[in-house]
Amino acid sequence: MSRARGISGIKTFLCIFFIYCGSVLSQTTAVYPLPGKLRTDSPVYISALESWRNLTGKSAYKHDITANILAAKCIFTLLNNRQGPAGGLKHEGVFPSYTGFPGFWAWDSWKQAYALAGIAPELAKNNIRAMFDYQDSSGMVADCIFIDTIENNYRDTKPPLAAWAVEEIFRQTSDSCFVREMFSKLMKYHHWWYTHRDHDHDGLCEYGSVDGTLQAARWESGWDNAVRFDSALMLQNGPHAWSMDQESADLNAYLFVEKKCLVHLAEVVGESSLAETLDDEAIKLGNMIRTMMWDEHTGFFYDISLETKKPILVAEPNGWIPLWAGIASKEQARRIRNRIMNPQEFNTFVPFPTVAADNQRFNPEKGYWRGPVWLDQAYFALKGLCRYGYKDDALMLMNKLFNHCEGLLDPSRPLRENYHPLTGKGLNAENFSWTAAHLLMMIREIEMQK
Repeated sequence: MSRARGISGIKTFLCIFFIYCGSVLSQTTAVYPLPGKLRTDSPVYISALESWRNLTGKSAYKHDITANILAAKCIFTLLNNRQGPAGGLKHEGVFPSYTGFPGFWAWDSWKQAYALAGIAPELAKNNIRAMFDYQDSSGMVADCIFIDTIENNYRDTKPPLAAWAVEEIFRQTSDSCFVREMFSKLMKYHHWWYTHRDHDHDGLCEYGSVDGTLQAARWESGWDNAVRFDSALMLQNGPHAWSMDQESADLNAYLFVEKKCLVHLAEVVGESSLAETLDDEAIKLGNMIRTMMWDEHTGFFYDISLETKKPILVAEPNGWIPLWAGIASKEQARRIRNRIMNPQEFNTFVPFPTVAADNQRFNPEKGYWRGPVWLDQAYFALKGLCRYGYKDDALMLMNKLFNHCEGLLDPSRPLRENYHPLTGKGLNAENFSWTAAHLLMMIREIEMQK
């Protein structure tokens, strides 16, 4: 056996050993209370706050008091929603909220893991592991999983942001063993979208479902009742594989980002040829989104009809996800920026409603995804604006969010699931994890970079 092969074998053994140890020890070394029972003097909370200070820089922590008060509230919210291994939950993870959401959801888990990567990395890793514990033989990851596995939902999955989260964990921890543990699973999940959700095999995917129902397909998008899906129909791709009859701008932009993240992760695990293939695929997909999903007349990205390839002219945040992904041209970004800054559309009292405010079906009080502001979509917009040089606009809009969302800056008030764009009223669930996660991203990646 050559010395190089021997070293490679040792590295593989050590990775497997540390993966096993990490999976076992991470369940016992951090002592968390039950969900909803965290105290501010808990060692895990104090440790996470110190990690946050180190992550953002102690000088930033000292001089940006308001941002760090909010950050502390967000960190507490995430850790207070932590659920340990129990029943069908084989790893620890984070509930969307300890009130009313007693399970782990896929895209919630990706977002929470991204935010926790630098402040509670083992919890972040385990939140990823928990979802992939239920990856099926085809590569699909369940929509949501529960202590009682009979409640697990395999009718659909959720938007693909898993590789984005794993890449951030690697960026914060340099843990190549974790990347090796997850890489083949991530690739299998990525390929699943193209084998089960690309009806016409053109390289643009659709949201869909396992059981052929539109309801489950809407759930798969995460946008349970979005206006853009009001006229959608279902088409069968194969056994247990159905698609909506529209190709979604956000889904394909997420897949573009996944490809770019998988390029980096492939390099980490020594798969240079695969990295080149994925990069070529990303370039091709980016070009398709940039040309086929852009409407020149209105200056925005839209879902398109699977049959006609014409835009479904409903202006929603899916139109700025290509900005976050870095797909848009500079001119496209300028025009999207103008739409975002328009008070009649997205620059409302609390900016970034989930459908443009001038849409007839805008209904923020009862609409769920037909008007209320969700902080994940706000984050994607803010990052996209910064990416294309509109940082002053992003800071202004973020300041509106921080000051107009009811109770956001009050440590005694819970973070809400979403917010009324015209009044700032907090809506739906309290103590919501992905609100906390995306606020942390905003603070670290935008507020403290100004």
